[in-house]
This record gives sequence, structure tokens and C-alpha cells, in this order.
Amino acid sequence: MRMSGLDLVRRGSAGRRRAPPAGLGFPLADYPLAIRRRGGRFLCDFKPEAYAAAALAGPAYYVDIATGNDANPGTSWGAAVKSIFAATQLGNAGGVPFQVWVKAGTYSRVNNFTNMGPMVIPTQPAAYRAFGGRVTCWSGHDLSWPATPHATYGNCYAVARSTVTVVLDLLRPNAFGDPAELVRVADAATCNATPGSWAQEGGTLFVRRADGAVPSNINTRVLIVVDAFALDATGKSVYLEGFDFQGGANGGVFVHGSAARHVIAVDCSARYAGGPSHAGDGFLIEDSQGLAALVRCVAASNANDGISFQWTRGGAPTLSPLTIDCRGHDNGRHAHLANNGLACHGGLAAIEIGGDYHDNCGANVLLTDASKLWCIGTFASRSLGDVGRGGSDGPIDFHAAGTSQMWLERTRSAVSTHALMATDIARIRLRQHEKGAGQAELAVGGASILTD
Repeated sequence: MRMSGLDLVRRGSAGRRRAPPAGLGFPLADYPLAIRRRGGRFLCDFKPEAYAAAALAGPAYYVDIATGNDANPGTSWGAAVKSIFAATQLGNAGGVPFQVWVKAGTYSRVNNFTNMGPMVIPTQPAAYRAFGGRVTCWSGHDLSWPATPHATYGNCYAVARSTVTVVLDLLRPNAFGDPAELVRVADAATCNATPGSWAQEGGTLFVRRADGAVPSNINTRVLIVVDAFALDATGKSVYLEGFDFQGGANGGVFVHGSAARHVIAVDCSARYAGGPSHAGDGFLIEDSQGLAALVRCVAASNANDGISFQWTRGGAPTLSPLTIDCRGHDNGRHAHLANNGLACHGGLAAIEIGGDYHDNCGANVLLTDASKLWCIGTFASRSLGDVGRGGSDGPIDFHAAGTSQMWLERTRSAVSTHALMATDIARIRLRQHEKGAGQAELAVGGASILTD
């Protein structure tokens, strides 16, 4: 893995150590974290691999989409399996923590974590690492596209496929450089009249690409209502590095169910979870009992939130969220309301370092219930709000609601109507926050915005 800013502190960088705010409640005794400022950045001594030590010391299995065979033992590159789920099955059978190295490439659900059905859950602590480049795992599989247009709707191409959530144009980027989505329309007739659209009629998918080209598995990708990566209560600690997830029924990376474990993702992304008729967050981590750390991860173009941490079990939460140098943008797609780049719900205590959250259809950063969040060096800008869709959220960069408490230290905001909003009886405390020209601050009712 490349050297990152996280490691530079251990090599002697200068800068005053930042003390967490009193009352934050993040368990630093269990998850030590030293943060320093260097130039315009904040660096910390967090080492994600330390929370996957057992898996990274365990037996290794190898996956190669190009040359592997699932009948192989998977114990070397020369005997690699073809599917990530097959490597998981081998690791589970070994009965000890294990690691999986995955050769760079694109893995549909035929060969990724899900085995054309539910995800194959690692029942031992597991570490999955990309090798030789990025690994893309997407929630669908190649289709048998016809070579000729539909007999009735001559601008469309039709293929057998149901439960579609998103159709991607792999040749045309959106405003953020990701593959553009084709627009879902009501029926085949409307699709026929609308370049760059798709429609679902029963078990048939109709597609009209904007460029008029014949759809193929090279230029068009169809995501469906299945999981991309979903860890339930039976799953153990997991470490992910170098993975790009596309689609997901509930989330690109969906971790749910009560279990004592750590969830660590490094240099990963989650895009296009959910769709016009199906909700989905990019990274949705709820009710795990342990550290949930995202490092240099990207959550973009998801139907709902980009990154969402939730505690639904009541009582004192034992989920500890940490985000470092993450990005969340273009979340809250289609007609979905009140969606965020980063959100914490349910009384969590969390730390956000150096993130960049923008162009989300809701507050860019949201804190609710009795949660507590320390943002240090975070930048939030260009919130789109959701009023235009019939919602009640205007463009807000940082929003604290309920009885939550948010600390903003050397953070920045820009462009959005409101830099800061505190509602109910929430509290936002500022330590050198820089807001953009013309941005407002709003504290409603018994809420407050204070400068330390």
C-alpha cells in the first residue's frame, strides 16, 4: 500500500497535537489516535492494518478473474481461484482468520462476493486486498444484448432483465468523472422518444443510449436489486483495501446486525447504490460493536446517503465511527429526500478528519439524535438541499439536529446558503471555522452555535 499522510506523523512531522473536545465520548483508550496539523492538512497516526492483524497474519488465498479457476486450491497465484466468494469459502473452511488477495479487474456478481445470490459471509476475521490495481465489484452480470433494435420501438434495444436499479453509460462521464446514469422513464414508448434513457416493462429492459450505439457489456452496465457487499450479524471483522463497489440493494458496503467486530475500508469506493425506486446508501454501517474506520474512501452517486453510521439498538452505542480523508458527493439521487454526504444517527460518538463533502441533496454533513461528532479539517460545500424535490432541507453544509453536539475545528464551508444549522436543542461549537462569502448561520429554537 502506498505511503499516506497517515503514516507521516510517525516519521517525525511537526505540528501541535490536537486534543479532542471535552465530552466527545469517542473511546480513544481503545482506539488511540494522535492528530497533528501540517501545513493545510491534518495528519494522524492511525494504522488501519493494526485492526486486521489476525487476518493479515493468517493463510492467504488468491483470486484472478483472468486466469483463475474455482476448482483450484487458491493457495498461490499459479493456483488462484476465479471468484472472491470461492476464496471466502476456502478461508471459512480453514477455521482461522485469513486474507484474500484479488487481482485487479472487474468482477460481476458471478465472480465477486455474492455468488449470484446472497453474499458469502466471512465467518472468520478476513482481509481482502486488491493487487496490481483497482478491483471493481458490481451488482449485476453481463447480459445477452441483441444486435438489432426492438421491432416496435426502433430506437431501443430490449433484453430480458428485471429488478433493475441503475443503467450506466460506461463511455460517458458525469460532472464528477464517474459513468453517467441513463434516465429511467415510465415505459418503452417514452424510452424510444428519449435519448439516454431506460425503461422496465415486466421482465424486459429497454435501453436507448444517448449516442445511439448498440448497447453491449463494454459500453453499458445494468445494476440490479442485489447486494454488492453485505455483512450480517454472522460476519466477523473485515478489512477491505482497493475495492470499487457499484450498486447494492441496501448499500454499496452494507454492514448490519449486532456483532462484535471491526470494519475497516481503505482506498475503497461505493457508488450507485439504490436507484429511482430503491433506496441505498454508499457505505451503511449500523449496530456493529467496534471500530468502523473509512480511510480515503469515496461515496458518490448513491440514491441515499454517501456514508451513514447508525445505531438502532438503544442503550449506549458501542459502534465507533472514524473517517479520514474521505469524500462524499452527488448523493441523494432521483426523487429521494434528505440525503447527506456523511451522516451519524442514534447517539454515536464519531471523528471526521480531512473529509470533503459536496453537491449532496441534503445537508452535506448531518448529525442527529444524541450523536456527537468532531470534524477537524473538514470541507463541506455546494449542498443542493432537497426543496426542489418537495423536501424541507435547503442547502446546508453542517447540520446538527436533536440533542446532538458537533465540534468544527479548522473546518471550511462554501457556496451553500447555510454554512451551519443547529435545530431542536443541538449545539455546534466552532474553533476557527471558515465560511464562504454570504453564507448564513442558523440556530433554531433552543439550539445554539457557539465560538470557543
